[in-house]
Amino acid sequence: MKIAIIADTHVGYPRFYEDSFTQAEAAFRDADGKADVILFLGDLYDTRVPSLQILGRTISFFRSLKTPIFAIHGNHERRSKGALNPVGLLERAGLISHLNFSSKIFEKNGEKIFLAGMGNVPDDLAPAALRKLMETIQIPENCFSILMIHQSVSEFVFGENLLSVSDLEKFGFNLILNGHIHVRKEALDGRFLIPGSTVITQLTKEETNPRGYYLYDTKEKKHQFIQIPCRKFLFEELEFKEAKLAEVQEKVGGLFAESRKENPDAIIKIRLKGTLEKGLRTSDIILAEDGSLFIDNKLNEHMIRNDLKAIREMREKKLSVREMSEARIRDKLKGKITLFEPSELFEALSNSPEEALKYLQERMRAG
Repeated sequence: MKIAIIADTHVGYPRFYEDSFTQAEAAFRDADGKADVILFLGDLYDTRVPSLQILGRTISFFRSLKTPIFAIHGNHERRSKGALNPVGLLERAGLISHLNFSSKIFEKNGEKIFLAGMGNVPDDLAPAALRKLMETIQIPENCFSILMIHQSVSEFVFGENLLSVSDLEKFGFNLILNGHIHVRKEALDGRFLIPGSTVITQLTKEETNPRGYYLYDTKEKKHQFIQIPCRKFLFEELEFKEAKLAEVQEKVGGLFAESRKENPDAIIKIRLKGTLEKGLRTSDIILAEDGSLFIDNKLNEHMIRNDLKAIREMREKKLSVREMSEARIRDKLKGKITLFEPSELFEALSNSPEEALKYLQERMRAG
C-alpha cells in the first residue's frame, strides 16, 4: 500500500497567506494521484477558529479529492475539551476521518493498516497521554501499524519532559509519524518520519530545504520524499566589523537587489552579524522590509549578551532596581568619565531634572 504523509500546512497563515493554500493544495493534489491513503499530522489550519473564507476554500478543495484522508489535529487547532476544532469539523462534513485518542483500520486490496492517532497535547502531558492511548488500543497481529502524533520530540527540539524517539519506539509500531516540527527529519532507519511544513513559517536556515511530503510503501518498507512546487526561500548572511550605517545600508541593498534579480518571487531573509562602529547601536540600523524581505539584525549581539549577563548577575545578588541602575552606569563609565559619582547623580535625577543639572554644574566648577 502507498501512504502519503503530509503535515503542518497552516492554511491561512497571515505572513504567506496565498503560499499556505497553493503549497498545501499542491501536496494533497499530488498525493491524491499517487497514494492509496493520505495521513495528515496536524496543523492543517493556522488558527483554532479559521475564518469562513478559509474554511470554505478548504472544504471546496477537500471535496475534489478522491483518496481517503485520516488526520489528527495540531496545537494550532487544539481547543478546550468539548469544543469542536476545525479538523473535527471536516470530519462532520464527511471529508476526513479525525483520529484523537482513537484508532481505525484501513483496508485496500486485501491489505490492512492499523492507525492510532493522538492530537496535540501540552508537551509536558504527552508521555502520560500517550500511555493512556496505548491502554485503550490493541495493535492487531498481521497488520501494518502506524502511530500519528503532533508533539515536540527531544532529539529535535530543546525542552524538558519531552517525548523521545526511543520512548516512542518501545510501543511497537511499524511506523511512527510526527508533525509539529517544521523541517524534515528521520530516525530509526526510516521508521520515524517528520515531513515538515509545506509552507515557510519560521524563516530558519533549515527551511531553505525543499518542501513536500513523504510517500511510504508498506510492502517495501521504504519511503521517498516528494518535493512540491513552492516559492524559493533564500537565507543570506552579511558580516561587518565596526561598520558605519551607510556601509550596512549599501551592502544590504546590494545583496537584496542581486537576489531579487535572480529570483524575483523569492522570500529573502538577511542576517546581519558582527559589530558597528563606536557610538552606533543596533537600534540605529533601520532597514525597510516588505512582504518578502526580512532582516535579522544580530549586530553587536555580543554586547547585548554581556548586558543581559550583567543584569542576571545583579539579580542573583538581589540588588534593587536603583542599585542595578547605578552599577550599570558605573560600569559603562569606568575609566571614561570621572566628573560625577553615579549614585549621587542617580539620587539627584530621582528628585528632579533641575537638581541633576545643578549637581553636574557644581561638579564641573569643582573639577
